[in-house]
Amino acid sequence: MRHRNRIRFLHVAGGLLAVLFAGATREAPADAGGNIAVALLSERVAVQPGVPFYVGLRMRMRQGWHTYWKNPGDSGLPLRITWTLPQGFSAGPIEWPAPERLPEKTLMSYGYGRDVLIPIQITPPNRLAADSVAIAGKFEWLECKDVCLPGSAALRLTLPVRPRPPAAGPAAWSFAQARSRIPGAPAGWTFAAKAGARGISLAFRAPKRISPRGGYLFVDQPLVADYAAPQGFERIAGGYRLTIPPAPNASGKLERLTGVLVVEGRAGSKSRTAVQVDVPVSLGDTEPAPVPPERMPAVAFAGAIGIVGLALALIVRGILRRKSNRT
Repeated sequence: MRHRNRIRFLHVAGGLLAVLFAGATREAPADAGGNIAVALLSERVAVQPGVPFYVGLRMRMRQGWHTYWKNPGDSGLPLRITWTLPQGFSAGPIEWPAPERLPEKTLMSYGYGRDVLIPIQITPPNRLAADSVAIAGKFEWLECKDVCLPGSAALRLTLPVRPRPPAAGPAAWSFAQARSRIPGAPAGWTFAAKAGARGISLAFRAPKRISPRGGYLFVDQPLVADYAAPQGFERIAGGYRLTIPPAPNASGKLERLTGVLVVEGRAGSKSRTAVQVDVPVSLGDTEPAPVPPERMPAVAFAGAIGIVGLALALIVRGILRRKSNRT
């Protein structure tokens, strides 16, 4: 445990130093460092006074590279934005897509290892005298593969001002895809959470259209979960139960359990549903649920089938050769 905590400290300390020096190392255009290409996009082609609209940071990552969710897990740092907006404009919070698990040796981080579009709502004032406006910001992140490097880009987006509702822009499809990855509100779901010395339990019922065969809770607060430890999952009377090992250095009584629950659909289906979780926690001695076996990835499975087929072919070939020698 001390070894894991030492590794965790070194990763986080390295990430903090990287971000502290990010502003001094580079302030780049759309391709910040060659590992993650970024661009600032708008869902609409123009701005209408008083009507909120969305912009988004698109991040395209090289193979093997990743960046981090709002709670990065055992290591990493989340995206940070410093906006420069016209007078009267305001920016909403980052609307984080559901993250992925990023295992590395004895650590588990949360983030994005593929292309991702991160939306942010911008609200203009009711009156705009200008013909166009500039939405600008400085974006800072940590990008990691075998090493972690600071990423930084100063991006600017100029949009015309129109009195009527503007049309959707070329990036509208990308925003629709991004929204499909945003965790939904828990309408139709019920949750109940308990916490004790052996861990945290989240019991839930899903809407009828969803039949979970697995699940994982991305806890969004630090010092709650042991990220690297596997989570248990089982079906219970009236629903399902997921159990989470507590953080080794958990602090005090857990009042609320918050995060993103991602459940997998029926066997043979690639569907995943992400839902927001924010539930009060009661005291209770929670027995850990069974840990589901890790499913073999399709590529590995195909490789295994190929190896078995090759072995069988060699055996048959040997048998036929021995028969030929006897005759």
